[in-house]
Amino acid sequence: MPKIESTDVLVLGAGPVGLALAIGLARSGVNCRVIERDADFRDRGVRGKGVNPRTLEVFDDLGIVDEIYARGDLNLKIRTYEGSRLVHEVDPGPANTPTPDRPHAGVVLLAQHHTEAVLRDRLAGYGVKVELATELTGYTQDDDEVLATVRRGDGTAAIRARYLVGCDGGRSAVRKLTGIPFLGETWEEERFLMGSMYIDGLDPDALHVWNHHQLGAGALALVPMRQDGQWAVHASVSPDEHGGLPAASLDNFRQLFAERAGLPGVRLHGLTWSSVWRPTVRMVERYRSGRVFLAGDAAHCHSAAGGQGMNTGIQDAHNLSWKLAAALRGAPDALLDSYQAERVPVARAVLAASSAQHRALFAGGGAQKLADQFMNLTNTGGADLTGLSISYRGGPLGHDLDSATGIRAGDRAPDAPCLTPDGPTRLFDLFRGPHFTLLTFTEATDRPAPAPLPGLRRATVHDPDGHARHAYGLTGDATVLVRPDGYISLTAASAPAPDLTTHLRQFAITAHDN
Repeated sequence: MPKIESTDVLVLGAGPVGLALAIGLARSGVNCRVIERDADFRDRGVRGKGVNPRTLEVFDDLGIVDEIYARGDLNLKIRTYEGSRLVHEVDPGPANTPTPDRPHAGVVLLAQHHTEAVLRDRLAGYGVKVELATELTGYTQDDDEVLATVRRGDGTAAIRARYLVGCDGGRSAVRKLTGIPFLGETWEEERFLMGSMYIDGLDPDALHVWNHHQLGAGALALVPMRQDGQWAVHASVSPDEHGGLPAASLDNFRQLFAERAGLPGVRLHGLTWSSVWRPTVRMVERYRSGRVFLAGDAAHCHSAAGGQGMNTGIQDAHNLSWKLAAALRGAPDALLDSYQAERVPVARAVLAASSAQHRALFAGGGAQKLADQFMNLTNTGGADLTGLSISYRGGPLGHDLDSATGIRAGDRAPDAPCLTPDGPTRLFDLFRGPHFTLLTFTEATDRPAPAPLPGLRRATVHDPDGHARHAYGLTGDATVLVRPDGYISLTAASAPAPDLTTHLRQFAITAHDN
């Protein structure tokens, strides 16, 4: 019988989703462990390159957004071509300008392994390190705990946890062991060669895109990954008359570039990673089985069109982490059911939108459509690629006591510059951390700052420039309760103490007047 180790939450998978989840848990004081089957932190390829505005807000909350900006490229230009002829150049910067309520605008291009490195460093700051070469082989659970068995270099071990979360990708071991069906389809008729390589003679200050043919006959995208001095290359390919596909070799990438682009003076060399990819559109019916949860690609996979995969998974993790922490404090189990209730509709919408975008991008004229996406992230074929419009309105955790605010419970809580008794600040600065934030918007200037409570920060907010009143739809004094993940939990003209106490009890927070 192997030695039994223990933790509160066992996270399987050390990609961006598992790391974001673990940071959320660790900063809440939860004892967690992250195990990863791979033996090292290798470059995991060229997927997950685009960090959208809502994920940038999550990273702002986690305290790493400045490092993401420092490493990545924001609002890179897009050049579209017909053969060797430049057709159009788009600069998405002016169309994605930050505003007081939306301080993060546009997309940051950053290779996924760099995002993971930033997240790992942040997690290590809480004293948690990823346990490599550790593979889940099975688990059992009862009403009180999960007992996981793992295999690692020194043999086998058993880990007792209060909860287990599978963030282990599309081939999730947790999902398979749990027996949750992964429903959907794989688009067998489509293939894409993907590779990381060096390219000489091409401007690294822009994405370069070709796609003026029918699907499978000519799509090609070259994306600079300047952190490594390399390029991500994506090319659609079609099977030959025997059903064969070209290998993802340097010679084939060179041939495809010569056929579709033919730009003089450009040399592809030094292939460091390659893969053949096919779109898979699948999701689970449920995100929870007792004390076991799924997040990210373990729960939903879809086309890379729109760049929503990694972003949706990180936002899954941000939704789940504070709820697990609250459950461990004694919050009702129903709080954990809200994870599925809130995130399943989001995944369904992402699957539908990304599939539609994929068809539009690769059905002809796709290069210009891609440029249009970057120009206007908030209205691309009816999809919001920023992630900022995601709302949990009508969900189980929201409560509007009256109509004092234009914004409603379940909506994203906007940012705004403001004044508190402690001086000028931003709302996002007040939100940052694992606590709930109770905002009291008032014109009174002599109201004392309320004392904080465990798990609840209370702030009296003055808005001399009117940015917060505009963003929150305020016409008078109001009270707004913001969740740890940056969504609104309660709105009111003035929240009576009994109503507030009852509302907070579901999160294991006891509020009282001081």
